[in-house]
Amino acid sequence: MSELTKGVWAAALTPQNDDLSIDLAGMIGHHRWLMENGCDGVAVLGTTGEANSFSVPERRAVIDAVAEAGLPAGRIMIGTGCCAYTDTVELTRAALGAGYPHVLMLPPFYYKGLGDDHLYAAFDSVIQAVGDARLKVIVYDFPKMTGLEIGVPLLTRLNSAYPDTVVGIKDSSGNWADMKAVCEAIPGFYTYAGTEQYLLDDLKAGGAGCISATANASLAYCARVQAAFAAGDMAAAEAAQEEARTVRAMLESYPAVPSLKAIMASHTGRAGWRNMRPPMLPLGAEQERALAADMQRLGMTLAQAA
Repeated sequence: MSELTKGVWAAALTPQNDDLSIDLAGMIGHHRWLMENGCDGVAVLGTTGEANSFSVPERRAVIDAVAEAGLPAGRIMIGTGCCAYTDTVELTRAALGAGYPHVLMLPPFYYKGLGDDHLYAAFDSVIQAVGDARLKVIVYDFPKMTGLEIGVPLLTRLNSAYPDTVVGIKDSSGNWADMKAVCEAIPGFYTYAGTEQYLLDDLKAGGAGCISATANASLAYCARVQAAFAAGDMAAAEAAQEEARTVRAMLESYPAVPSLKAIMASHTGRAGWRNMRPPMLPLGAEQERALAADMQRLGMTLAQAA
């Protein structure tokens, strides 16, 4: 089995056709472009990929397309967490069947105010139902979206029960103290920061890197942090991290998915990149102009389009 790659991961966008069906060919092209231009891995069907706007059959078609393209297993993570237990099981089995054992799993997120026993049961029931020793779960903690908190006690409990299965976390809480606590409590756990803002801090603490939405556009900045850290050049890593933080802060001042899709539309010349399913809507023309001006101000450029 391919080991999960550490470093810079993009939470990949999902391009859509004008009828709002998934542009599978464009999606695969984007995944390849990300991996060829600074990303160590690609998280497919996450929040940035609008996964919860797609049906289970549509998400299965995405998994099939990734498999047919032969994208490397150690550099792909498939989002499978849904509110319905049966949907999560079906998508997880589909990912495994396609040769992708590493899945990014949201907890069931509709019911709020749930404690650790409830969340443990949610993950435990899926793992038991899937019943496949190949499965590697990266727990997806995004309290802003889910309204649920996943902390060290729950992660320790899951990892203790399933040491070869529950192997990591994508922490999108924005709270570095929580991420650091996981790195310290569970050595060897794949702790990915949900933002490149904490990329270098995470690497220094023994974490696995970052899985970032904005890496769709900021991948070159993130890659410089990773490269300098890997080379042991901490001065260069700190300087690169400061640049990455500046770019991230600028991008965060705009709506995440619409702005990133606007960047890709402008960069590729393909207007369809702006398509997204309601309730999300494309960035307005005035905001697009402001975003372009901010990118120019920072001297921000992207690698040649796929």
